[in-house]
Amino acid sequence: MGGSLKNVRVLVTFALGGELGPWRRQARFCAESRGGIEAYRKRQGSLDVVAFITGAGMANAGQVAARVLAEERWDLVISSGLAGGLRPEFGPGTVVVARKVVRWEDGCELVPSEKWTELAVAQGAREVTMVSSNRVAQTVREKQLLGETAETVEMESFAVLEAAAARGIPAAAIRAVSDAVEGDLPLDFGRVFDARGRVRGRALAGQLVRKPAAIGGLVRLAGASRRAAKNLGEFLERYVGAAEARFSQ
Repeated sequence: MGGSLKNVRVLVTFALGGELGPWRRQARFCAESRGGIEAYRKRQGSLDVVAFITGAGMANAGQVAARVLAEERWDLVISSGLAGGLRPEFGPGTVVVARKVVRWEDGCELVPSEKWTELAVAQGAREVTMVSSNRVAQTVREKQLLGETAETVEMESFAVLEAAAARGIPAAAIRAVSDAVEGDLPLDFGRVFDARGRVRGRALAGQLVRKPAAIGGLVRLAGASRRAAKNLGEFLERYVGAAEARFSQ
């Protein structure tokens, strides 16, 4: 890659804008119009880094990733965002990188690029088996069941990595834990997303009206999610800087 550094391009996907927010502000990403897909771009040394917001869920992430990968050339793909911890040692704020990603529904496995996974470990991420599920893991029991085969759970990485693999592009899955295995989620988050994987404010408010006792838990989860997103943004800034050096080798 050393001879084409000016053309090195990195694609990073996030399900929701809030997951990218701290990094976007810290690194001063600029918003871009990408055919109806929310996107942000920055230059980092010799790298062109573009972050796309896919919406929650494998279907949305897969569709956006496949479209973007077909329309433009990329040298590295990173599936990022927040994840749920499935074991006590992976608490809120922990940054993790996948050694493999398992699709929960059928057990199919994908192995990200070893080179880029090792770089994340060298930068301080904890290596994990990550499970991608089509539904939100709501309860302690659900998390414990998933924890028999993985350390973290999320909803998009398998689809993003699958799209990258189909085009022979190296990829990594890097996330930060936002909720611990020890507690149930305060609301049914599987019912707050629309068909595009965006949060429906009315659905969220409706659940709070019916279950006002959940407000405290929601506030705590929001705080943990903000801290996790901040840790993730700081990590990704270091990681992309290290990636630039790695591309030059």
